[in-house]
Amino acid sequence: METENRLTLFKSEFWIVLVCTICLQFPDLKIAGLQPGELLMLLLMPFLLKHITKSKTILYFLAFYILLLVKTLIVNHYTNFYINDENLTLLKNPGFISFARFLEMLTCMTFCCFTANVLSHSQKPYNLLKMILFVQIMVFGLFFMLTYSLYALHLLATDKYESLIVYDASEGDQVYRLKGFFVEGGPFGLFYAFIFTVCVACYRRLKLKPLYLIIPVILVLLGQSKAGYLLLFLNGAVYLMSKVGKFFKRLFVKILLYIVVIVLMVFGSIATLQMYVDSLSDIELKASLFAPGEIDPNFMMGRISATVIVPNMLAKNAWVGIGWGNYPLLRNNPAYRQFMPEIPVSFWDATGLGGIVDMLLEAGIIFFIIYLLLYFRLAKTIKPLPASNYLILALIGPLLLGVAIYFFYTWFLMGVLFFLMQTELEPKEKALNE
Repeated sequence: METENRLTLFKSEFWIVLVCTICLQFPDLKIAGLQPGELLMLLLMPFLLKHITKSKTILYFLAFYILLLVKTLIVNHYTNFYINDENLTLLKNPGFISFARFLEMLTCMTFCCFTANVLSHSQKPYNLLKMILFVQIMVFGLFFMLTYSLYALHLLATDKYESLIVYDASEGDQVYRLKGFFVEGGPFGLFYAFIFTVCVACYRRLKLKPLYLIIPVILVLLGQSKAGYLLLFLNGAVYLMSKVGKFFKRLFVKILLYIVVIVLMVFGSIATLQMYVDSLSDIELKASLFAPGEIDPNFMMGRISATVIVPNMLAKNAWVGIGWGNYPLLRNNPAYRQFMPEIPVSFWDATGLGGIVDMLLEAGIIFFIIYLLLYFRLAKTIKPLPASNYLILALIGPLLLGVAIYFFYTWFLMGVLFFLMQTELEPKEKALNE
């Protein structure tokens, strides 16, 4: 009987880890326009509705996104869209794209509730959480490192930007960059910097080995992710700040050391951001070199074009925003793109800036403030947890550094936080009240 129970437990844990891995590792893979994780969460949504309604935090987020959708539909009525492609699919038309984004957020909240639910009902929840991290780091991480080694040793070759896991990011010389199953090395590296931060926060709780920290750092370096570097750097700053407060009692010494840490953080951030500046230099000159009708997606889409277009959009739509998901439908407006070339809407440009910048752009200042308050409330709630500074950094850091709000991994952490609050905070509160 005991063997059968263990076998059943193994089977259930296997499927839970598999679902989490599919949601975390394949954000760029699409099936009928949806990520595999989104399809799974749509199937599981009816079974998790009661859990969604139980959480006040999730209900607040749900209410926020419903209001954002309604506000967008109102804004759309007064918006002139710039659609130059008759082959645009229905779901990418005005209004429909906003509903699609809302559906994506429902799948994210479902995944959050799924994570919290399976951990709460597991016989060994910390082992299950460790198993999920083990697969991301020891299985996928080592596989990515092995694949990169084969390219670095020239046992495999790739054309520029075209390989599935590793691509040549150079302008002539071979400079390989690891991207896993993400769209490029930047988001991939930020994901593993996030995994590193979670492992730091849970290092003692899960009794992790040093490899759980070493491998993610190597993957961030191989992905050449500037956002990933910044998140690792912020981890170091949080660590130094905690040590200053713990080991130095004199106020003057504390203030002096805090200033030193802040200065180091500022200079480190500037050095990293200089990489962005170098890649964004002479945009107007480069744009003028393209022949009419010539399209280079690497230059004309994503972060490079967004550095021109987004500030113009914000200047004209600061308070109400451009509407949820509307950026690709508006970016061809000459008033926004200026010297940047027009592209077919079906190419479906994304800002490349992501995170809170996208939220500010699409939602406007008023809704953006509400969005920040939701995360401030959550951060305040989890503050009593051990290693809460790292947990808050893992939750908010990727959003500050540009991860799209539709990526599952920040919602995975939110589910873990709900579980930790239930198991580590609520029993203490009950004991104090007895």
